[in-house]
Amino acid sequence: MPVSYGIHPAPACVIAHLSDTHLLAGGALLAELVDTEAHLRATAERLRVAAPDADAIVVSGDIADVGEPEAYALAREILEPVAAELGAPIVWAVGNHDERSHMRAALGLPGSPLDPIDTVHEVGELRIVSLDTSLPGWHHGGFDEGQAEWLAAALAEPPALGTVLVMHHPPLPYRSRLMRLLEFRDEQRLAEVLGAGDVRAILSGHLHINGSGTFTEIPVVLAGATSYADDLGGPPPAMHGIDDTQSFNLIEIYPDAVAHSVVPALPHESRETLPAHLVAQVEQLSPAERMERFSRKPS
Repeated sequence: MPVSYGIHPAPACVIAHLSDTHLLAGGALLAELVDTEAHLRATAERLRVAAPDADAIVVSGDIADVGEPEAYALAREILEPVAAELGAPIVWAVGNHDERSHMRAALGLPGSPLDPIDTVHEVGELRIVSLDTSLPGWHHGGFDEGQAEWLAAALAEPPALGTVLVMHHPPLPYRSRLMRLLEFRDEQRLAEVLGAGDVRAILSGHLHINGSGTFTEIPVVLAGATSYADDLGGPPPAMHGIDDTQSFNLIEIYPDAVAHSVVPALPHESRETLPAHLVAQVEQLSPAERMERFSRKPS
């Protein structure tokens, strides 16, 4: 049984949320600069350490940069061994850079080649629904009436922990004016479907930044890309991509709360702010002694 440290128990479900891997066939460099394969391999190693308790891995779109079958095979090669070790299913979502037919075939996903890739995963008492917001031939996002009916049916009977919705294009205002051209365009239709549902959180990517907001009072969490990050501090009107600050999220689902943490995806220098031997000592104490040892300020 995990050691108790405070008022909250262990989460009922943990999701490792990655996005925007932008892999290329043969491990080619993105824009001849960014080694997206190496970044995802490093992310996988970081995930093993940061989330040994993960119950699912979500990849919220733009898995491939130009939709190559080999790029999806590379994603499987890197992430499936980690998922197997953790005993966690991988939930794939479709992004604007993905190609449905190649993605479906390479990842073994159900359905006809060109149909939207919409899926439902039951993870314990949590439901994870992946909604395809890609529009063939376009980079902005949306979904059609048929998908709306499918989503309403998928949400019809709530499980105990509710539902997490995964969609590549976040249903939020975008800070970058230029990226607003590539926003999700069917917010009203989505709001009508979600109004009667049990969605606890929406997980998205697309913008290559860490971010959050609300849509119809539902938390929306953006995972920073593992490929490269967009620098909102760069001088406008240009957009600035940097091979730095890549990250992924850990989403913790509790019966009465949802929490998320940002994890740096790549190796970096660090120092132990609390040495391992002291942590081990604290674990051996009683709950009252832990509070006294760790929380009380010296007089």
